[in-house]
Amino acid sequence: MIFSKLRNSINFRIRSIYSKVSEYYWRIINSIFISNRRNTKHKEKLFVFAPVWGEWHIDLFFKYTMPSLMQSGNLPSLSKQNEIIFYIYTMDEDIYKLDKEMKNRNYGYKFYIHSESDFYDKGRQLMSNFLIHILKICVNENALMLLAQSDLIYSNNSVKNLVNLSEGKGVSIAVPHPRVSYECIEKHSIFDDDKEIDSDNLVSIAFKCKHHSLELCDELLDCNLTHSSGVSTRKLGANILAVTHNLPSVYLFSPIMDDVIFFSRRTEFNDIDKTWPHMLLRQTRLKVVGSSSIAYIIELTRDEPGIKGEPNMKHNDQYNDIKPAFNYANSIINSWEFKE
Repeated sequence: MIFSKLRNSINFRIRSIYSKVSEYYWRIINSIFISNRRNTKHKEKLFVFAPVWGEWHIDLFFKYTMPSLMQSGNLPSLSKQNEIIFYIYTMDEDIYKLDKEMKNRNYGYKFYIHSESDFYDKGRQLMSNFLIHILKICVNENALMLLAQSDLIYSNNSVKNLVNLSEGKGVSIAVPHPRVSYECIEKHSIFDDDKEIDSDNLVSIAFKCKHHSLELCDELLDCNLTHSSGVSTRKLGANILAVTHNLPSVYLFSPIMDDVIFFSRRTEFNDIDKTWPHMLLRQTRLKVVGSSSIAYIIELTRDEPGIKGEPNMKHNDQYNDIKPAFNYANSIINSWEFKE
């Protein structure tokens, strides 16, 4: 009995010491790799980053992206609290057309147009030059930035929710999004008669018009694309889809100079999805939306017949381009809720 008590006492002390040592160890590790770089200063300006060129993309921009931004719960709902300015980036030959369209449509927001000839650094992708340029402007003017590429559609209230959730926090916000068939969307005339589309309706539209790559992201299929696309879906009920999205894109930016430096040292615009969010995470400057009720965005993509899944992938939700230990997004289960 005495020896048993003594043994328990010794074990308790050893475990207590181990707990304290391991706690200090992880504090040191966190202090090395994790920082708090949030700029929580109030931001009165919202700059819309709109890279758009080429006839097809210009058509998409004015047919889908702009109407989605002009829904009552998006940019108009923020006009009283934020100064909103469009920064449009394009090719030289498209300046006149974009300028004419923006003036004729009279959205009511100030806009500036920059073109390829404004940038002399050819040592990186042009999209990276465009991004660095607007990030610098945002940092200098203490502004938030909204991504408005020409193939995106925002549900009503998404923009307002993203901006309000960033307010006072100094965080950028990522939203898991699906690819949707452009050809199918064209048949639905979704913004005719000034219709507004809330999140559950846009989710419904997205699943009526699934891009084939999204159809093959069902993790219950033995032959699927979860490993290569980074997206895994599973229907949980009549109106809810659980989604593991390994590359949620940042759509609402709260930039600091670290972001300018990050992209200035790189050539690829795609680092915005694959590498940059990890820096945001380490600097405690990243939030990820987990529910379509908060924000929902779709990406229009041309049909790609002939896409095939990989065999023996049932139940997989890991992405082959990122090691699981470094993939924060793999731990987040998102819900997309829709109407039948």
